[in-house]
Amino acid sequence: MVTLLFTSVFILGLIAIAIYFWQKPANTSQAGELPLPAQEPPRGLFSDFSVNQLRAPVAEKVSEGATKVDKKMFDQAVVAIRDWQQSPSRSSTARLLHVAALSDNAKTYERAVELVLRSWRDGSLSDLSAQELQSLFNSEYWVLSSRTRMSGAGFVLKQTLSSANRELEATNNR
Repeated sequence: MVTLLFTSVFILGLIAIAIYFWQKPANTSQAGELPLPAQEPPRGLFSDFSVNQLRAPVAEKVSEGATKVDKKMFDQAVVAIRDWQQSPSRSSTARLLHVAALSDNAKTYERAVELVLRSWRDGSLSDLSAQELQSLFNSEYWVLSSRTRMSGAGFVLKQTLSSANRELEATNNR
């Protein structure tokens, strides 16, 4: 009985295969293959340079949209630093970090973060909690341009902010 079942399924399979191969190919208006593109000489990924070829250094062009520190911005920075040094408070700290971020210089912002963090550690910024300071650092970081954040100094700034965040998180969890 089982042999009869297997034999009939096998025969039906052979019939289906035979019908498939006996079918006429469908008439289509399109050609079966696409034409080959025009022949170009083969090139490698870096074929426009030869080995040990010296190139003239590319002069970095300052983009037109790059921020430049004007006299007004510089005066604001000086005022913010003086205000903060005279009396480090919540508002002067926020102003200092904001002006440092507006300078669009990762090193300047990093120095401001380190200065504020040092003052927070020694207790002269008692009106700021660790959580508030952490959110202030992180929010002002995004004022920097993406070009500054992605630079080498931006990488060092990220490391500084990361260590500051770890320190402030440990204080928050106590």
